[in-house]
Amino acid sequence: MPDRLPLSVLLITRNEADRLERLLPSLAFASEVIVVDDHSHDATVAVAERHGARVHTRALDGFGAQRQFALERCTQPWVLWIDADERLDARAVSSITEVVQGSGGAAGFSMLRRTWFLGRRIRWCGWRGERVTRLFPRAGARFDDAPVHERILVDGPVINLPGVIEHFSYETWDDCRTKLIQYARAGAEARRRAGRRGSIAGVAFRPFARFVRMYALQLGVLDGAHGFAVCALAAAQVFLREMELWADRRTSR
Repeated sequence: MPDRLPLSVLLITRNEADRLERLLPSLAFASEVIVVDDHSHDATVAVAERHGARVHTRALDGFGAQRQFALERCTQPWVLWIDADERLDARAVSSITEVVQGSGGAAGFSMLRRTWFLGRRIRWCGWRGERVTRLFPRAGARFDDAPVHERILVDGPVINLPGVIEHFSYETWDDCRTKLIQYARAGAEARRRAGRRGSIAGVAFRPFARFVRMYALQLGVLDGAHGFAVCALAAAQVFLREMELWADRRTSR
């Protein structure tokens, strides 16, 4: 299509066939979609290729490294970073179009992200008002090497854009269980890289502190049963992370 934007969409995937079927048609405004897939066992690659994406296969060795690999394969002057479990609303698409067609004016652009948990939008739990930088000129941008919660690093100011990214990361219990283990392991790896060591005090108190912070201080209680579940899962993730670090310390003696 001649009216597509000079924009690369950057996606990393693993077993996301169903979500890609819903997401990729909504990205038709971009000149290219780059998918880096971590050896999916479902039809992720076939779905991506059928929708015109360029697919590369690479084992995940950290989210930051995986996204940097994808960024290095983008060819357009602008890049949009999005995940398979996210959707842009109409205002976000309009804002992206205006920026790219107007040559930008900043090193990066952020949008509001709203997260849903088992069919309900979470308004508190520390997720309220979350903004994420997802649109940027390709030149000069890079991802950090964080195993999880990676960031795009840009040289210059970041401007807030109108529009919302709807985040459907936890649609099923299987999603919750998978991400619980994945993020706990990645969090432990991040702490290892930072030279942090596990302790039984960390195992005992850090999960409790995370729950209190999200449920009481960040008002997760106002999200009802779904809010309680979100905070409990976050605490469980911290528990597993701290247990892994403590186990490392015990086995290294």
